[in-house]
Amino acid sequence: MDRRLRPSAALAVVCAVAGAACSGGVAQPAVGPPVAPTSPGLETLAESVRKDIAKVWPRTGRIWPGMDFTDHNVLITDGRKTYAVDKDGRRAVSPEELKRNKVDVPQQGGFDVVSWQGKDSVIVRPPEGRAAESLKQDPTGLGSPDVASYTFELATHEQFHPYVQHDKKAPWKSLEEAEKRGGGARDELYPLKAEPRIHRAMIYNSLLTAYEDPGRRTEQLAAAAYWHRAWTEQYPDEAEQWASTDLLEGTAKYVERVAVAMARSDDPDSESQVRAYLVRTLKPMKVAAKGLEPYAIGTAALLNADELGLDVKKTLTTEPVTPLSLLLKNVRPAARQTAPDDVVRGIRNSVAKTNEELAGEIEPFVKGVQDKRKTVLMLPADRVSGSLGGKGFYTTEELPITIVPAARVTFRLASGTITLDQVTTGELIQDDNTAYFAVPLDPEDENVSLKGNRLTLTGDGLTGTATVRSTMDDGQRFLYAQ
Repeated sequence: MDRRLRPSAALAVVCAVAGAACSGGVAQPAVGPPVAPTSPGLETLAESVRKDIAKVWPRTGRIWPGMDFTDHNVLITDGRKTYAVDKDGRRAVSPEELKRNKVDVPQQGGFDVVSWQGKDSVIVRPPEGRAAESLKQDPTGLGSPDVASYTFELATHEQFHPYVQHDKKAPWKSLEEAEKRGGGARDELYPLKAEPRIHRAMIYNSLLTAYEDPGRRTEQLAAAAYWHRAWTEQYPDEAEQWASTDLLEGTAKYVERVAVAMARSDDPDSESQVRAYLVRTLKPMKVAAKGLEPYAIGTAALLNADELGLDVKKTLTTEPVTPLSLLLKNVRPAARQTAPDDVVRGIRNSVAKTNEELAGEIEPFVKGVQDKRKTVLMLPADRVSGSLGGKGFYTTEELPITIVPAARVTFRLASGTITLDQVTTGELIQDDNTAYFAVPLDPEDENVSLKGNRLTLTGDGLTGTATVRSTMDDGQRFLYAQ
């Protein structure tokens, strides 16, 4: 049985950085033990998001040519109550109405792209408690510090993917070609290395300085070109692998950040007010964040392109290039550059800490999948409900598949529902190209019950029931959820 690595490009993802769940590409610490809610009441939150939508979505064509979210809406839920929100108002939606419209409630911090009352939409379940508090801890400023702004940015970002980039009538040819060339995988080899992260952080930091200080733009773009050339020459496989993600997420993150800046400005049509907000909030990258790099670099590249009056957006929809490559097209790289000590120290320390944290997630998973005494539960990737959250995407030399530590995801199957909450999983590809998420099970675990072909799971993080098909492969049992 051939189990190969392959990204799930169509899967809605809310994870990017170790120790974090990522929504819209911004690192947020994964949901911890329940604590007292700190987010505003749902009705208050929904009204705040409505005001942002009314202010910005009718103007989205100013951000990206052809983009128009005027008639879009968003469903905001806390798992108990739900509000449908658009530019004109908000109204409560009952659980029965959601069920009739076949809209599932995502896990906390998650989302799902849906259609609501004939309009393009997304359902968002904002973070609560500790996860909501952690929004304030983002050191890069690439995410909003409050739940209402976070919900607005997520709704904007995650609708840009299906309704603009992958619009059924006019999908971006650039993304199709870029994914063919580079595969679109987001995996990082564990144990992590610091040097490529330093290179990419310095690309972003140079671009950010160029945007903040027009007087230094020429020298800082040259510095960015130096770091980009060094990265592509020293890590060519990584550069090729991440090209499509740089295009996909870099453009979406740019749209999101400009939308948030417009919402926070007194006059959303004022370029100076929007710029002032971005300059005030965006910060240099001083920690390792491979999953965040495409978002950050694409945003900063496009902000600089706007400042220089470069017409690059149409090209990004038709040619398999990145925002950075178009910005630096005619820029001569600077002479040898040295990263500041605080950046080098911060990234090396964060890499060491992340490797230590990941060891407790990835190594037991790899051993479990390879231990023939363990049973492997196989959950079909096409039955994922909503988004997949976790601590990022990794792979290992011992088991070269996509591994998601501390995953949070629900599988809605024909025979039942199975939920993973802080459970490490990995994506396996079958001979017929069908994708499954694998979870090793201990047959002796009292929380795992298999009676006939009915599997029931009652553990702290792995729950649910479903019918399974049992097979043996090289002396190991696999249970395929039906």
